[in-house]
Amino acid sequence: MPHSSGGGSSHGGSHGSSRSKANMRYGSRFYRGANRFVYYLNGAPQYYFSEQPYTLAAAKKEKTKTLISNIFMIFWGVLFTIFGFYSLPKKVTLDYNTEIVINDSARLLSDTDEADMEKAFVSFQDKTGVTPAFYTINIKELKANGGTLHNYAYDLYVKTFTDEKHWLVVYCKDNVEQSWSWEGMIGDDCGSIITTDLENEFTKKMQSNLQNDSKSLAVSVIDTFDQIGGKAGNVLGKQILTLLFIFGMGGLFLFTAVTTIIKAIKKKPEDDPRINSVQCPTAEAEPATAKCEYCEGTFVVGVHTACPHCGAPIEEKWE
Repeated sequence: MPHSSGGGSSHGGSHGSSRSKANMRYGSRFYRGANRFVYYLNGAPQYYFSEQPYTLAAAKKEKTKTLISNIFMIFWGVLFTIFGFYSLPKKVTLDYNTEIVINDSARLLSDTDEADMEKAFVSFQDKTGVTPAFYTINIKELKANGGTLHNYAYDLYVKTFTDEKHWLVVYCKDNVEQSWSWEGMIGDDCGSIITTDLENEFTKKMQSNLQNDSKSLAVSVIDTFDQIGGKAGNVLGKQILTLLFIFGMGGLFLFTAVTTIIKAIKKKPEDDPRINSVQCPTAEAEPATAKCEYCEGTFVVGVHTACPHCGAPIEEKWE
């Protein structure tokens, strides 16, 4: 139904339990009951904690989980991107009765005024797909209906238009009190291009124009629709930040997921260095290390008979 357009994470987790997220079967931190295993990269020891050594089967399972989880991430990235495009301003589809209606029952407009207003309304319609309509009434007509101008405009919209794509403005004149009032009523389907910010700006602009004694009624209305029509379809105000966030998140999800999948596909499970890991003599405290006299590679003392880097025999003092 039409509505008034105006008028005068962080992820939680537990700590310290062998069942918590940090205590995975193959984790980077010690937990009760876990053993410390060592493997080597670039001449230095690397550690992980587990109840059992890392195997080829575990490497294959991890690769599968990585691929599946990142496929889901691609799905979310696509959803964010689609939602971002859906949120962009879009012209209203002209699939309804777009005849321009100007009804001057209060006799406040000249023929020239009506012709100029119709021209401006057609221009606004071409730009936005929204069809403006303008009615003038006198205070007697409003009182005869026994309601407020807001209710009058709402009822008029519902009775006159069968769509949600018009922007109706009703102007009420009180010749006795020398006062006036106005009310805008806009269809909900106009929201694809006429944002709430534009509705608020329309209200301010119309009120300002009508209060300007140097502008006639027709000029005030024409100028307001011209100003808003010029901005409709542009990304403005808070919408810029919202769209930047949506597209940014979508792009981040897609980039991260695609790069991770490519790396996972290229990586062979059998090449995972953790498969060749060895259990350390101590789990809670970091074990002692030494350097090979031949290749200068660092190794854990007490678990090797030959250097894990170059294969040279380890001296008896390090065994």
